[in-house]
Amino acid sequence: MQSREASGAPSGAPGHAAEQQQATSEPTKPQKPLAEQTLDQLAEMAALSLSVKQRYIGQVKLAGKTAKAEWQLTARSLTVAAALVVCFGAGMILLWGSILLLLGYVLLQLTSSVFITAAALLLLQFALLFWCWRSLGHVLLQVGFSHTWQQIRRLFFAAEEEDKNAD
Repeated sequence: MQSREASGAPSGAPGHAAEQQQATSEPTKPQKPLAEQTLDQLAEMAALSLSVKQRYIGQVKLAGKTAKAEWQLTARSLTVAAALVVCFGAGMILLWGSILLLLGYVLLQLTSSVFITAAALLLLQFALLFWCWRSLGHVLLQVGFSHTWQQIRRLFFAAEEEDKNAD
């Protein structure tokens, strides 16, 4: 192991002293008056606010372009979805018609009565329509924002309800 004196320059080395002397001999910059400093800071804040405004405008334009592209994609998707729903509906109608035709043929062969066959097929068709009507009613009850509205009312009007309950 070497001692500190042997390994390098002592703490009072000329290089260290020169740095201290240079730091103390540098002329200090004259302080600007407070009014000038304030004006400089206000000018800098104005430049920053202009930059923020320009970036905000750029973001708004970009959001507009994104919304336009999403709207076009949504319109295209809804068109394709509508076509697929029509195709699906046509397929379901053909399937149901085929089932009714097959059941009608079987019933006509079993009973040899056109009246019984027609009545059975009409009853089956009305049962399907009734089921569709009830299902549609149930699905339409789910449409809306009643739960969201209740949560918003609880969130914003909870203080008013508590005041009414306290009286």
